[in-house]
Amino acid sequence: MNPRDRQNSPIFKSFHIIYPVFVYFVATNLSMSLFTMLAVFLGADPKEQYMSLQTASVAVTVPFIARFYQKDRNEPTVFWEHMNLTIAKKSTLMRALDGILMFLAGAAAGFALNNLLMVSGLEDISQGYQEVNQYLFSGGIFLELLGACLLTPFLEELLYRGVVYGRLCDLMILDNEEKTSRGRKRERQSRALAMVLSALLFGVIHMNLVQFVYAGILGILLAWFVEKAGHFYGALLAHIGANLIAVIRVKTPIFSWMESGTFAFYAATLAAAVAGIVFIAAIQFVSSGRSQKHEIPQ
Repeated sequence: MNPRDRQNSPIFKSFHIIYPVFVYFVATNLSMSLFTMLAVFLGADPKEQYMSLQTASVAVTVPFIARFYQKDRNEPTVFWEHMNLTIAKKSTLMRALDGILMFLAGAAAGFALNNLLMVSGLEDISQGYQEVNQYLFSGGIFLELLGACLLTPFLEELLYRGVVYGRLCDLMILDNEEKTSRGRKRERQSRALAMVLSALLFGVIHMNLVQFVYAGILGILLAWFVEKAGHFYGALLAHIGANLIAVIRVKTPIFSWMESGTFAFYAATLAAAVAGIVFIAAIQFVSSGRSQKHEIPQ
């Protein structure tokens, strides 16, 4: 088998998708272990410094994943050709509007999902989540904002939407040079499947039931935002919104009124879900209007 055939083989392409995730997993865990040993050496309690160590390990891992992302951007792949065409149609104002709507949609969706998971009972049966949850919000507000709301979303979106989702699309989308209606339909189906698979991988890597469900559902939405924005910045802002609302909820008393009774809790959940749907519909409406505006008349 010559090198070109080997690169086009399904096995090689599958490895091409999994390899960045493997690098991410090794880099974050190895750096976390090294920082933990350093903390112990300095006499600090690793459990109390979990967010500091986690933030540092994320910062160390970013350059490794950024290399994969830049490499993919510089190659004329089907996915990035599509992304470049999508974002080229947008003015600076339209990109800003996309970003605002996606940030708000991510915050609303994250809020509603968290509430639904709380009443589902999954948190009670997921021992892995209970263990992780002891440390998720163990740092001060500055570390939560820096680590959980900025660096971690940036790294995860760079990897799962910027690299993994893009490579899945390149693996599954067949060439449609003639742009037939049948080819467009097949391409949309392939992109939808890539969204689901990238979201499943995003959920699995969290290694507990609650976060698997949360990240899996949110991951599909984030991949859709990538399609609508033509860049991973849309998913990044939505991810930041989801994490920020969670930090605000835990670290401040802003949402303490929800604990006043069952009605308040369910009303807040419904309001967040409706708001999320409205923001998503607005994103679709803006995107559809822009597509019609740039459609070439036959």
